Amino acid sequence: MFQKVLSCIVIVFCLLLIGCAQNKATGERQLVLLNAEEEIDIGSKEHPKILKAFGGSYGSKELKAYVSSLGNKLKNVTNQDNLTWTFTILDSPVVNAFALPGGYIYISRGLLTLANDEAELASVLGHEIAHVKARHTAQRHAKAKITNLGLNILDIVLGQPIVSQVASIGAYGVLASFSRSEEIEADILGKNYIIDAGYDETGSYRFLSRLRDLSQLSSDKDKKNINSLFATHPKTKDRMEYVKNSINNKNLFVTNRNEYLAMINNITYGESSKNGIVINNKFFHIPLNISFFVPKNFTLENRENSVLARSKNNESILIFDGLINDLDLNLLDLVEGDLGRSRAEFKKNLNIYDRPAILVKDKKTIVFENRQYNRDLILIKWFDSRIWRFSILTDINASVSYYDDLYKEILSFHQLTEEEVLIAQPKKIQIYATNKGESIFSLSEMMSINEKKLEWFKIINGLDGDLKKDYELEPGSLVKIIK
Repeated sequence: MFQKVLSCIVIVFCLLLIGCAQNKATGERQLVLLNAEEEIDIGSKEHPKILKAFGGSYGSKELKAYVSSLGNKLKNVTNQDNLTWTFTILDSPVVNAFALPGGYIYISRGLLTLANDEAELASVLGHEIAHVKARHTAQRHAKAKITNLGLNILDIVLGQPIVSQVASIGAYGVLASFSRSEEIEADILGKNYIIDAGYDETGSYRFLSRLRDLSQLSSDKDKKNINSLFATHPKTKDRMEYVKNSINNKNLFVTNRNEYLAMINNITYGESSKNGIVINNKFFHIPLNISFFVPKNFTLENRENSVLARSKNNESILIFDGLINDLDLNLLDLVEGDLGRSRAEFKKNLNIYDRPAILVKDKKTIVFENRQYNRDLILIKWFDSRIWRFSILTDINASVSYYDDLYKEILSFHQLTEEEVLIAQPKKIQIYATNKGESIFSLSEMMSINEKKLEWFKIINGLDGDLKKDYELEPGSLVKIIK
């Protein structure tokens, strides 16, 4: 046993010794267990997974080419490498940007709607390029490997694989974000890149400040989308102070604001219709041509593979998903194939939107989010071999149940009406040229949002939050309007 532990320790030491190399971008020695080819392989293998997880790529040919051109412009001012860089816009409303080893850079369309000029976008791309050039992404992978090897030692000593599995999850969670020193290093390198490329170096501070303001304005429900960039890039407040204090050449370089705004004109804002739209207590999906509502006291969450609705205290939960019935099995066979015949208790046949449906009770309780629930299932035989499934969960210990309310709403499941198709269209960012006499208040009233229009207008357009509502911009100024 001792010899095994000693051998693992020797391996770790050798990896630390061999894996240290000088980085051309930073001049520092760092632990990297990957060569350039291995970094590229990791990026290329993970790229399809990233696309799947974040809704695929987004944008017209022109917009994609614009972002790639800007990214390559920044890459070209760095020390040369053998990487073929890939810049991708993700079809996600989440404000985020990140990088993978091998030159894979990602920004979300949510980030594009928040940026106000080319210099701001360049600051984000430059920062992510810096993470790759400084080999932070590869170094993070190396740390994870060492951590895993250390956990394997824990296996040998304790003889308890379950303990090490839990520890491994925790370790990867810690290593998911870059360290403060890595963020500052990426800020320094990124700033040099954008200056060398001729852009205004204040772009980073402006963008991070706007992201902070947007987070403060947003509801708790929306904060998870806006805070993603804070989560993956820690110590943002410290970074903002550092970036602000390091600015030396204000207003000496270009921002290309008008060119940038022209490129993002009509970009999708918020949820995309291809993944379904949630509006209050209603769910609409244009490509699938379906719609359903939930009780008004429920909140709806549009997840990657399902839609979830929950009451305030989770006494009742509704989960909507679907499957393709290629074998043309009857509905009860499908339930029994999933639960097992002994668990599935047939309750009754239903007719929903003139389609056959079935109600089945699960005889056993289930655990969902660490609570025990009773579960009923409603399956609807739809068109083109599709089966839609609603799972009604009711807490076995709750004194309140919304089962009847949920059941009633499921029965109204339907194809979209003409009016709903219009309602379900995603919002867009439209670029508008101001006229004489238009105040920022009157401009904000043009926005298709329900509350805090003036505050949202100021933030997405990078305006000072202290401006009075009767303030007028110069005629012909370009502004973003959410329509």
